[in-house]
Amino acid sequence: MDARKGELMTKKMQSVLLVFTILFLTSCGYHGMVLLKPTPGADKTYSVTDSGTVEILGQDMKTEPTHWIYVDCEHWSGCFMRCQGKIQSCKNVATDSNLTVDHIMSRAGS
Repeated sequence: MDARKGELMTKKMQSVLLVFTILFLTSCGYHGMVLLKPTPGADKTYSVTDSGTVEILGQDMKTEPTHWIYVDCEHWSGCFMRCQGKIQSCKNVATDSNLTVDHIMSRAGS
């Protein structure tokens, strides 16, 4: 009888650990995407796609890499702006939108 109780307890612990792991991984995976607010009176140098990617106008979107610009925000895990174009143009869009750039990750290795 004791062996059965031990086996049942082990299965319960495995279930609890599985649920905890799933909850932990889903809570850590979120980074809030920043949606830009248009700056009044500024020349429009970018557009935002339906998926939320900032595309720099006048640059070739077939050859320009995508950058993830992480910015300071209130969310505990941070926020990012996804941008496709030259890295300096993406930085300019972020700073013109009053965002403080924390760091940048890029497919181009920048």
